[in-house]
Amino acid sequence: MKINHTPHIITTILLLLLGSSGNAWALQSHSAPEGVYVHQMAHLLFMGALGYLYWHTRKSPIINSKGWKYLQIFCGFLICWNLLAFTGHEAFEQLSPADFIDKGSWREQLAAPVSFFKVLYYITKMDHFLNVPALFALVISLRTFYVEALLEEEK
Repeated sequence: MKINHTPHIITTILLLLLGSSGNAWALQSHSAPEGVYVHQMAHLLFMGALGYLYWHTRKSPIINSKGWKYLQIFCGFLICWNLLAFTGHEAFEQLSPADFIDKGSWREQLAAPVSFFKVLYYITKMDHFLNVPALFALVISLRTFYVEALLEEEK
C-alpha cells in the first residue's frame, strides 16, 4: 500500500512559511495624528462595550452562575486595562525622542531626569499585570460554561 505524503509536505511547508515571520512588536505605532485619535477612540469604545457587558450580567436575574461572575471579573480587568492603555498613550504623546535611550531596541530605557510623564508612561507599560489576570478569568469563565453545558446535556 502506497502512502500519499503530499498533504503532510504541503502542511509542513505552509507552517514553515507562516512561522518564519520578521519582527513582531507588541506596540502598534500609528501615523500622527489620525491614527492616534482612532486608536484612542477604539479604547473608549471597547471600554464602553465591556462596561455594558458587565452591567448587563450584573442586572440580569437569569444570569446567576459562577461562569458569569468570572466574566464580570474579566470585564473589570479589561476596563482597567483600557484606562491604563489610554493614559499610557496620552503620556507617550508628552515625551520626545530625546527622553529615550536606545529607542526601538530591546534595551530601550527612559533617559534622566525623571518627570511625571516619564513615570506615568513607565507605569502604564506594565499593562500585563491587568491583561494576564483578565485572560485567566476569561478562560475560567469559558471552562465553567463548557462544564455547565456538558452537565445540562447529560440530563
